Amino acid sequence: MTAPSQILLRDYGDFSGTTAVVVGASRGIGRAIAVGLGTAGAAVVGVARSEDALRDLGEQIKGAGGEFIAMVQDIADVDAMERWGEQAWSWQGKVDILVNAAGITSRSTALDTTTEEWDHLFSVNLRGAFFLMQTFGRRMLAGSGGSVVNIASLSGVVSDGAQAAYSASKAAMIHMTAVLADQWAPKVRLNCVSPGWVQTDMTRSFLANETNKSKILQRTPMRRVAVPEEIAGPVLFLLSDMSSFMTGQNVVVDGGWTS
Repeated sequence: MTAPSQILLRDYGDFSGTTAVVVGASRGIGRAIAVGLGTAGAAVVGVARSEDALRDLGEQIKGAGGEFIAMVQDIADVDAMERWGEQAWSWQGKVDILVNAAGITSRSTALDTTTEEWDHLFSVNLRGAFFLMQTFGRRMLAGSGGSVVNIASLSGVVSDGAQAAYSASKAAMIHMTAVLADQWAPKVRLNCVSPGWVQTDMTRSFLANETNKSKILQRTPMRRVAVPEEIAGPVLFLLSDMSSFMTGQNVVVDGGWTS
């Protein structure tokens, strides 16, 4: 069995001739997906707020022989989305693949969550995701179609200890994706991937606490947390023609948590 550190995402298919927009591409799961697509032949548009991180990502993809352009944007800024969406589409004259891996979380309890926290979290995790799909879905439906994957969360499926606002936003994302999959079929496929606990910047401080980490490992049959590439693999599968009869699905990748 291949160790997580040895996963090569170029083994997950051939995306030559496709153009992919990956939002939240600068780090974690989004970065792993962008690298996987780029090394598998896709021309990648990396979208994130960090210019330095996108520059580093571009160097990695181009170093592997791929094509890449960076767009420094915030998914919460829906007023700018149509403009940069058109720029992304114009780069190769199409977008075949859309991945939304952008997301934020909150550590506030339900009793401590403020209206400002709630609104900011939903502006990124749900409002931004919807208008992102609207922007590119409109073009895909008018063109040759496409495949969309949203990164949701185990927290949107079961109560796993995450806070209420975050869990609610991810549950809504899963259902929203299913509704659009029904409405936009057969031309555009939309699916979700819901990871369990993954080693990312978002989870680093929480998992650094040995008590927290011990509880997670005891609850997870695989007895470890995932690395981003282990989430990127199922995402690339859903984006590829190997999953051509799958739409409206939520694939949970949680190390057995929900088993």
